[in-house]
Amino acid sequence: MSGLALGGLGFAAAIVMIFLEIPVAVALGLVGLIGSAMIIGFSGAEAIGATTVWDSLTNYTLTMLPLFVMMGNLAARCGLSTKLYQSMSVLTGHRRGGLALATIGASAGFGMISGSSLATTATMGRIALPQMRDAGYSRSLSAGSVAAGGTLGILIPPSTVLVIYAFIAEQSIRSLLLATAGPIFLAVLLYCLAIWVPIWMGWSSAPQRARAGLAERRDALRELLPPVGIFGLIMGGLYSGLFTANETAAIGASVVLAYGLLTRRLSADGLMAAVMDTAMTCGALYLVLIGANLFNFFLALSGLPFSLTDMFSGILDQPFLVILLMLAIYLVLGTLMDSLAMLLLTVPLFVPVAQAAGIDLVWFGIFAVTVVEMGLITPPVGMNLFVLKTVSPDVKLTELWVGVTPFVIADLIRVAIIIVIPAIVLWLPLNAL
Repeated sequence: MSGLALGGLGFAAAIVMIFLEIPVAVALGLVGLIGSAMIIGFSGAEAIGATTVWDSLTNYTLTMLPLFVMMGNLAARCGLSTKLYQSMSVLTGHRRGGLALATIGASAGFGMISGSSLATTATMGRIALPQMRDAGYSRSLSAGSVAAGGTLGILIPPSTVLVIYAFIAEQSIRSLLLATAGPIFLAVLLYCLAIWVPIWMGWSSAPQRARAGLAERRDALRELLPPVGIFGLIMGGLYSGLFTANETAAIGASVVLAYGLLTRRLSADGLMAAVMDTAMTCGALYLVLIGANLFNFFLALSGLPFSLTDMFSGILDQPFLVILLMLAIYLVLGTLMDSLAMLLLTVPLFVPVAQAAGIDLVWFGIFAVTVVEMGLITPPVGMNLFVLKTVSPDVKLTELWVGVTPFVIADLIRVAIIIVIPAIVLWLPLNAL
């Protein structure tokens, strides 16, 4: 069997194994090892496996990963994530659609901490859906805002997915984190419109609530200051050049730890639980990275990425067509698997094509992450929709589809804007100190 055929067979096998819910690390690692052994022999694959494990565990870029995860776990143990929805509900709940806006904001904050769209959707579904129903919100608007809000956290620093992309694509994590600023602002703005427009048109119901008192609003603002301050510290330090990305991760974790201890919101048991959660999460992430590296090495040996570049050769001088084709592939995959699995499978194949087409790889990273997350809410079979249906069985699938449609349109507009105006992504990384 030729290396190219073996590469295609291995890629298909990895997808099938992931569909069968075999852990991503196991699926990619097994395909990588067995495929490499079939090309260069067992002893060669064994040597590559040992080298890959060592390189993955000692890579300098990845030293920030445990620190970012620790920062998120500490924030969760300090109650920062659970307070987000309550605070934003107090500040915006008196406006039409205010609870839906609070859901979007709190989902973004929780997603930043959890690093998982599916986990964010499940958690916010349990917290926000009952409150919006009690307030008289239509079920389609409530479900749509929860499902869509779960997709925002992946872009907000610290983003473990972007760290992993930077490692695989060999890009600057500092540039990638800075590149998220414009797309985040654009996403929030468009999601607000996706809530308001259906309400203005009378397609969704969102009754107003009584305005909270001054003391209650003041307390809510006080609760929002820590997460906003931590985000500002990360972006400000990166933009000014005062911190490297690794130093930012360490400082962020230290600040959250100090906040928890000084406010007495972090107990000794909570600290120990955060450490254990970090160890378990990072263990799983490093296994995924090892598996992804083995898989990438196998694909390189097979020549599949280079063959894919040759297949695109007819349109490489038209980057717009290359981007549209990748967009279509990501939308299809987004209806079938988790965002991290999609990126680990496709980045080794798409990065050489993007380079050959002259596409900036920092821009491509933001584009890929954005489109991957959009696929998770695209009807009829987006993964976030099924998670929300599991959490809240009484919500009909048709209500979910109706609810997420304005957000899918908003995402399509966002992707179109960053394609037409790439400076929204690249201006900050190119002009940072």
